[in-house]
Amino acid sequence: EERSVDYKHANDIFSAYGGYALKYKKFSGRAGLRFEHTSQDVKYAGDETRNFSTSFNDPVPSASIGYKLGDTKNIRLAYNMRIWRPNIHFLNPYRDETDPTNIRFGNSELESEKNHGFNLSFSSFTQKFNINLSLRHSFTNNWIEQYSFLDENEIMNTTYMNLGKYRNSGMSAYVNWNATSKTRIYMNMNGSYNYFGVPAMD
Repeated sequence: EERSVDYKHANDIFSAYGGYALKYKKFSGRAGLRFEHTSQDVKYAGDETRNFSTSFNDPVPSASIGYKLGDTKNIRLAYNMRIWRPNIHFLNPYRDETDPTNIRFGNSELESEKNHGFNLSFSSFTQKFNINLSLRHSFTNNWIEQYSFLDENEIMNTTYMNLGKYRNSGMSAYVNWNATSKTRIYMNMNGSYNYFGVPAMD
């Protein structure tokens, strides 16, 4: 019972959006910006010293440009950013000393993870033959990872930091051939490469 926790976690998100689209001859484009402000407040019943609050301010841009190669052929380049806000498990600074040799606590100074994605695609659609090809790459430089260290008393401490790196590169293809009025041959292909890394800490 003495290890039980009673708290209230309030998470408020405010956002604003703006966008612009244009067309010029065979070109088309879109650009947008979303701004998100997140406020998190945690209050513990019976122990106000453990209360904490944190906030995030995240501008989230996106953009794309397309070119019409023909009546049925298009090429498009796009960029977008996605964010992931840390939850209470990662933020809570309460020190869990259930095991005195391995103390665990969260980090209320964490930032939102930011993933940047790029996509280049080509599409061609006709009555007999359809094809869609796509190349993509995304990366995150502040992935939230668990971090352990020995303090001055040689006790293991475990918390979280924005120190991970993530990379993903891939390609996909969809091909459809209507060989006859009763025969359709199609193929889906997908391949990707993923990288996860955490730098060594002093």
